[in-house]
Amino acid sequence: MAKKRMQDLVNIWKDKTITLQLKIKIMKTLVWTVMTYGAEGWNINKKKEKKINSAQMWFYRRLLRISWRERRTDQSILEELNEERKLLNYIKKRKLTFFGHTCRSKCTLMKNILQGRMEGKRQRGRPRINYFDNIKSWTQMTTREIYDVILERDVWRQMVHEAVRAANVLGSDAG
Repeated sequence: MAKKRMQDLVNIWKDKTITLQLKIKIMKTLVWTVMTYGAEGWNINKKKEKKINSAQMWFYRRLLRISWRERRTDQSILEELNEERKLLNYIKKRKLTFFGHTCRSKCTLMKNILQGRMEGKRQRGRPRINYFDNIKSWTQMTTREIYDVILERDVWRQMVHEAVRAANVLGSDAG
């Protein structure tokens, strides 16, 4: 759906009177919102991270009207736009803030679902990455520490900013 939205806005991307910075703001407002709809509930593994990053680069290439035949690297496109890969960090921030919000609420069913507490036996084989595994890996905290921090909204908000900032630093080193 986000790719369809990006293609629907082709007249804006072709317009020479609109500045590049304004086009980026339009893309983030109109396309990223469609892309990240419901992202608070996603389980993010390495495969999904690659898809999110490749979708972001596809958006940037369409914005600049660069064909895949031009064989431009992602880094050269990011440098031309003076941007960084931020879509995945945006999703992480939304997911962490949503998790804090739901854990502070009184709804026990939602808490049990997010924590992965289900009745019955688990399936054979390696357990899949679940919602709570993402939270623990991004915050670098134990379960007990997470629940202690969540109760204090300001401390949790600071923890979310630190986790996203750390992910941003790691992403720029790897990319």
